[in-house]
Amino acid sequence: MARSLPPKFVREGRARQNNDLQPARAILYRPGVTQDPRGTAWEDGALGERSDPFDSASRELVERYGRPFAQGDIVFREGEPATHAFLIQQGRVRLLKRVRMVERSVSVLRPGDLFGEGAILDGAVRTSTAVAISDGVLLSLDRAAIRVIVERFPAVADRILVQLVRRLRDAEDQIEVLMLRDTQSKVVSALLKMARNHPGPVELTISPVELSSRVCLDVDTVKRTVQRLRDQQYLRIVGERVEIPDVEALRRLYALLGAKEEIRGER
Repeated sequence: MARSLPPKFVREGRARQNNDLQPARAILYRPGVTQDPRGTAWEDGALGERSDPFDSASRELVERYGRPFAQGDIVFREGEPATHAFLIQQGRVRLLKRVRMVERSVSVLRPGDLFGEGAILDGAVRTSTAVAISDGVLLSLDRAAIRVIVERFPAVADRILVQLVRRLRDAEDQIEVLMLRDTQSKVVSALLKMARNHPGPVELTISPVELSSRVCLDVDTVKRTVQRLRDQQYLRIVGERVEIPDVEALRRLYALLGAKEEIRGER
């Protein structure tokens, strides 16, 4: 069960209208996306928050920069000017990208995740639409706020820096994955890259929609591929977590799939 907000914050949050968050009734595409749980968990009934967002290190930031949001609120729309970055303290937000007049899920963000960081750059515009899929709280950070965090909250600044570096690494990984043609090879390669060089059992917290965005396949295809890998005992699924019990076995499978592609002349 999600933890309630600090009373003072709730009163202040309800008393002011935040221009960055638009009311739920403005949503144009709720039926097909914001209420669709298919891409959030691998199995039904497997949702849950990751951590307590209101520890002692974050209370001051919530009081100063916190903004409450409700399920269905649009945080920002694709194409709008980017003035603030956001750090989720509680709740979930889905990023959507318009592709040929259709909204596609890009990722589901959880407490601790940064998004909208393009606002750090002059003249930046939103490259996706952010829609709340639960009630929660986020930190709304303009350039001045980010400077304050860097100066006064080094632990938070470090988490932000780590996320930005990880985004660059993930982009490089995605380019390599996109060069593969076989669906199973794409999914296995993405999982191995997330596991990195860990030799033993690895547990990955990733939703179907997040994995589908990494391999540029639709959610249903990704879920079928993961199911096949689970049936072959290469993976285990626990809630929103994908467990790799034997990373080396998965690497051997990837090598075998690569050899098959070479034989077929697909590389």
